[in-house]
Amino acid sequence: MKKNQLLSIAAIALLLIVSITSCSKNDPIPELDQEEYNSIQLVFEHGTYTNNVFTPSDGETLVTFTKDGTPTPGTINLTEGKSYRMKINLLSDNESINQEIIDEADEHQFFFLGSPDGVFDYKYEDDQIGLTGILSALKETNAAFDFQILLRHALNKDHAAAQAWNSKTYVEAGGADDLNIKLKIQVIPAN
Repeated sequence: MKKNQLLSIAAIALLLIVSITSCSKNDPIPELDQEEYNSIQLVFEHGTYTNNVFTPSDGETLVTFTKDGTPTPGTINLTEGKSYRMKINLLSDNESINQEIIDEADEHQFFFLGSPDGVFDYKYEDDQIGLTGILSALKETNAAFDFQILLRHALNKDHAAAQAWNSKTYVEAGGADDLNIKLKIQVIPAN
């Protein structure tokens, strides 16, 4: 009898151990692989844009951003009627990681928001990624405005919300932000 009780207790204990260890947590939600950077450079190469051809002139404006998005300088002036080849460099320990973005071009795209209507036009120069493009200043502004630079990762680039460089509905194309920074820009009249 004592042997039967011992076997019963052992069977119950074994059953409990098997039940507890067979329970598992839900599968983890996969995280989007986002690029790791610790600074950003934004280069505005001065020039003209005529008949889909950019002709550089002397000069460029360089803006650097810290990892948390603080720009230096905090405000820049661009000139009405001028065009700028805008280059974005994502850096990790002073080394460019732009090639990671280029290698995954089908799932990365920059959007540029915040400018008043009709102030800028932008043309992607790199398969609709936005690391390099032509920003044309079409008209002056009365004051500086927040120019927002967003990099989306894992979006559907064929979605209607991803077709315009300044799409205010870009989130509808899916994905997540890899980068979201702002710079104050004022477009000044040409001399």
